[in-house]
Order: sequence, then C-alpha cells, then structure tokens
Amino acid sequence: MADSFIRATRTCATPADLALLMEAATGDLGFRHFALIHHADLRGAPPGRINIRNYPAAIASRIINEGLYRRDPVIRACAFAEGAFLWSDLGRIIQLDRNDRRSLDTGRAAGLNEGITVPSALLGDCMGSYTFAGMKSPARAERLIGPVQMIGIFAFQAARRLVMGACRPRPAPRLHPRPRDCVALAGRGLSNKEIARALSLAPRTVDGYLTEARRVFDAHDRTELVVSAIFAGEIGLHEISPTQPE
Repeated sequence: MADSFIRATRTCATPADLALLMEAATGDLGFRHFALIHHADLRGAPPGRINIRNYPAAIASRIINEGLYRRDPVIRACAFAEGAFLWSDLGRIIQLDRNDRRSLDTGRAAGLNEGITVPSALLGDCMGSYTFAGMKSPARAERLIGPVQMIGIFAFQAARRLVMGACRPRPAPRLHPRPRDCVALAGRGLSNKEIARALSLAPRTVDGYLTEARRVFDAHDRTELVVSAIFAGEIGLHEISPTQPE
C-alpha cells in the first residue's frame, strides 16, 4: 500500500489531487482524519505554506484560525521526536501539562483519539508534519508506524512540490548572536538573571533581547518563543538539552 501511495504522489498535479489521495489512504489505514501542514501561521492562506487536511472544524479552528499551533502538544512534540510517533506516547517525548491534556481531551471529543504524526523538516523551510488520527481500531496503531512514516515523507515531498512550486521558501527570521544565545538558554529553563550571569550581560539587556526575539517570531511568551526558534532552525535541540520547554 505504501508503495502504491508513493507512486501515486508522483502523478498528482494539484493539491486537490493530493488531498484525494490522502483521503483514500486515510480510510485504507483505518483512520478518519488527516492533516498535512506547515508549522506556521496559516491564517489567510499565506502563499508557499502547506495546509491540506480534513480535520474536525473545531480543532482546525483552534490550531489554525486562532493561531495556537505552537501550543498544540502534537505539533510541539514534532520538535523532539526522532520520527513517526504515536499520540499515546506523547508523554515520553514532551512534558504534558494541564493545558496539553485539556487539548488532547478536546481532540478526543471531536473524534481524534489515537493518532500517528510524522515530523517533516527541510533546511531553509519551516517545519511541518503529516498526521493520521481518529483510529477505528486503536490497538492496530503501533503496527502502522512504519507504513505511515514512509507515506508521510513522500506526502510532504509531494506537497512541497505542488504548493510551493518554483517559489523559494521565505527566509527564516534571523537573530543576532547574543539574542540567539539568550533564547537557547531560555530553552534550558534559565531565568533572565541566570542568563545574564551566564553571558556576562546586564539583566536589562537580556530582557531587551528576549522581548525583541518575541517580536521577531510573534511569540507571546517563552514557550512560543523557544518552539518558534526551533521550528525556524534558529537553535538546535542539542542547545536546550537536557531541559525541554514545557
């Protein structure tokens, strides 16, 4: 089945063709929903951004229309997962807080129970993912990780070709070295005073750097800032180890 899907992606001429192909694969694998998206602000259908899905309206509204993608635990986990992962394993990848559990409960109520997500990263492009969710037989999920991983890689490859075409990905926001160092240390859980001490800066300077970094990434707080910097390739996961942003 995976081989047939991969071959079919090469014949897709439009995003609508790919959506139909994914819809068929979703049903064949025993899922109800799929989402193939860039981890970016998708409001207003920005050019060069992938947003192909059949998610329940309430969930799509929260993640996309309200711009809360950086707060979604599945999307956040993509920055730390080594490959395709089960939603039931999220707690092993990131630290789930009360808001994360509430988000997952809301998804389950909308028909998104067990799911499998495949992160997709390409140098020069923002991060994205391919997700199958809403399993009719959740007990089969673990057996499907391999096929879903393969399908996800080629699906996103096809989506980039169809959606982005010849247009070049928009350059990621670039931080100057010192603000970038501040964001990396914030990702380790250091306070502003601790960052100032580590970098031999004044606390007020660190405050200014982090405020400017939040403006660059349109982030409301440290969690969104660190996740955005990772998605944009500004900082690497090795720089925020061993502590992950919650």
